[in-house]
Amino acid sequence: MDIRQLTYFIAIAESNTISDAAKKLNIAQSALSQMLKQLETELGTILIERHKKQHHLTPSGCIMYDEALSITAQINQAKQRIQDSNVGILGSINIGVDALLSTILYSTIKNYSKTYPDIKLNIFQNDQATLQEMLEARQIDVALTHYALNEDEFISINKETVPVYLVYSDNYDEHWTMNEILRQSKDIILPLHKDEKLYKELTLWLNNSIGCKKNITSCADVKLLLQLIKTNQCVSFIPEFLLRELPKSIYIHEVTLPTLTYSYQWVYLKNRYFPKILTEFLSFN
Repeated sequence: MDIRQLTYFIAIAESNTISDAAKKLNIAQSALSQMLKQLETELGTILIERHKKQHHLTPSGCIMYDEALSITAQINQAKQRIQDSNVGILGSINIGVDALLSTILYSTIKNYSKTYPDIKLNIFQNDQATLQEMLEARQIDVALTHYALNEDEFISINKETVPVYLVYSDNYDEHWTMNEILRQSKDIILPLHKDEKLYKELTLWLNNSIGCKKNITSCADVKLLLQLIKTNQCVSFIPEFLLRELPKSIYIHEVTLPTLTYSYQWVYLKNRYFPKILTEFLSFN
């Protein structure tokens, strides 16, 4: 049994005679009769009671008609979904992101979903090593990350570089210099992993510029970090896009050193199929 037989049987069931069905299908009546006979032989039952003026469905034929309608509808729906996905109006995208860049991703998703409400976006927040593994295993399609991955395996696009800001609570005088603020601070907590290039550069610069040893640690939870800053438990350095998250009780001071910047980009695996819906998504960034 195949889709052609199902389609032909539907035409027979919806016509008065096999001759009428053959005319609708634009095939020979003998060929259609032979197809029906083969189908009945395969199923081991009579599907049509044949009469000269009008044929009738047997009980088995009624079941066959219902099932044929259901199966062909599912196939047509599958074809339509595939075609819609191909032109970029239907489907799903698996997106990876590390915690610090969630704010960037949120604004992209908000704008994209307004234009393509029927596309499902699956979000996976994880550390860099896990995101790379998920890309390699094709568990996610793209990842928003600040790490530069191996160019032999991955493609990076839409790279952005933003300034870094010192952020501190209103317990400090907002007119103090950066060095004065840093000297008076208890701890310095960075929203970066210790293996990151910017973390190492900031640590080196801080140790050389402050003139006194400071406890420098990391915290990936941005909300917790901002609360620690607000309650004067620490100061921190954050990329520019996080400034919109700051409460009014936190002051900022831009770092003007050209080497102390934060970069991020979209990354995906080389030599993989790239559907149009993914191209459309990345164009929103």
